[in-house]
Amino acid sequence: MNKNTLKQIILAINESSLESQSREELIHRVKEKTQLARTTILQAIDILYQHKALEWLQEEVDLFPCAVIFARSKPNSITEILSYWQMFHTDASFWRNNGFEIKDKKILYYIEQMEKEDPEKIVSDTLSILYTDSIIHKSKYIPYKNEDRTIVPLKNRDFLYNVMPKKGIPTNRDISKDLQVYFKDTLMHEFDRTCPICGIHMPHMLIASHIKPFRDCAHIFEAADHNNGLLLCRNHDFLFDQGYISYQDDGTLIISKHLKHPEHYNLKDLNSKYMSENRKLYMNYHRKHIFQD
Repeated sequence: MNKNTLKQIILAINESSLESQSREELIHRVKEKTQLARTTILQAIDILYQHKALEWLQEEVDLFPCAVIFARSKPNSITEILSYWQMFHTDASFWRNNGFEIKDKKILYYIEQMEKEDPEKIVSDTLSILYTDSIIHKSKYIPYKNEDRTIVPLKNRDFLYNVMPKKGIPTNRDISKDLQVYFKDTLMHEFDRTCPICGIHMPHMLIASHIKPFRDCAHIFEAADHNNGLLLCRNHDFLFDQGYISYQDDGTLIISKHLKHPEHYNLKDLNSKYMSENRKLYMNYHRKHIFQD
């Protein structure tokens, strides 16, 4: 399938997924948005599903972050090539059919970095850093703050500073709007559109909550990194944001002594599978600086 057609369908799926109550409704909405044949849309969905870039949560569709990055990347950009590689590198026919032939040493180096990462990650750290860089460079002459603050000790920190040496975050949060969309989309995928504390499944009501608050971030990647987030309902977002609850590295719930009647709030431990090494670093910051001990 032509990569531009695939991009068009992915974007339409992403825009329609929260509005659609069934597979048929989703296909109908995508058809309306793209004006493409139903058979073409079904072929694209099958391709994405077979290559583990899309999954079904009963009647809801869920796109993997690499698919969304691919669809939103500029033609022939580094992030387009790398996200396409992440989806289809095991299928040589897709490369040949879309004219991909990687000879650029920089891209080959990035692929080598991606191959060293855990294949079970929600999204490659290498790809996520490069995508963050591509978004923030759309705006020139951005005023920054927090340039004297310290980033959490991420494993990929050296690579991050090599790609994005600028410290701090934009003074105007609206400048990073595209990154906020990416941040929430990735958390929606990771948490299956469900609050991990209470289990409520109402995607429109869920909030992409930063663990290390946006206002405290020392680098724009901290604000975009899904490891620095939890997908929470409004009640639990408030309790977490205000420091009434936090979590140990194994996901064990910690309740502040300042929270009255905690039994009223349906509080639970986090599943330990969500406590990635980088998320533990952000949660350590939350315990030290946000949690009301």
